[in-house]
Amino acid sequence: MAESPEPAIMARLNPFRSALGLRVSFPGPGQARVDADPRPASQGDDGCIAPGVLLTLMDIALGHAVASRLPEPSSFATVSLQILVRSAWPTGRLTAAAGAQPLAPDWREAAAEGTVYSSKGDPVATAQGFFARGAGGGRHLAPVRDADGFGSFRQLLGLRDAEDSLVMAVEHRHLNPDGVMHGGAMAAFLDEAMRAGLRKDGAGPGRLGSFSIRYLLPGRPGALRAFPRVERHGRRIHFASASALGEDGGLLSTAEATYLEDLG
Repeated sequence: MAESPEPAIMARLNPFRSALGLRVSFPGPGQARVDADPRPASQGDDGCIAPGVLLTLMDIALGHAVASRLPEPSSFATVSLQILVRSAWPTGRLTAAAGAQPLAPDWREAAAEGTVYSSKGDPVATAQGFFARGAGGGRHLAPVRDADGFGSFRQLLGLRDAEDSLVMAVEHRHLNPDGVMHGGAMAAFLDEAMRAGLRKDGAGPGRLGSFSIRYLLPGRPGALRAFPRVERHGRRIHFASASALGEDGGLLSTAEATYLEDLG
């Protein structure tokens, strides 16, 4: 089957997508495929693919599947996202495939689900998301051309540790086409915050097992803070949560996750 042409709504420049070098294609209406090749800006401090890249990959695949069915002018927002990692942590190229279906007339609300595959074609993670359509048509934003200058995904996010929180200076490279913080960047921010909280509490934190996020308000350029909370330590599984606040103190997003220790 021939691929569908890129919908007009997706022709708008997406700074965070371009920063990670993600390639998007559309196998058919309501379907999207996203390919991610290894690069310095997508690596964690351990040299492996950063968990936030996997979260971003799923958010973009599901969101693009929804966006491919929206008329112009339109925009859309991720309302919630749930991800389950189903295998050992991947290396090499990743591919996400997603499909969407409407939950309301004219795709005002939609659901999407998808799977991330390893370079060998094995399923790595599955995801489900809920999306809402907006009335905007996006902004004219420039692509990110200097992403290779960042040595790791954490550097690309621009994170800074504080005593009780993790701070992120949201800049142009973290935005979506509507000029607000990309949903994948927000998910990655909260994942990094929970990891920092677990480390301060003396835990691994280990491999990401599951992740769930709710988007309450859009993140704007400026300094955001994420406050982690360690919910429980198990012998092999750690439970954590985190909340992201804007510069005005407004609650932007909340997330929960599990992290798995390799006991050998």
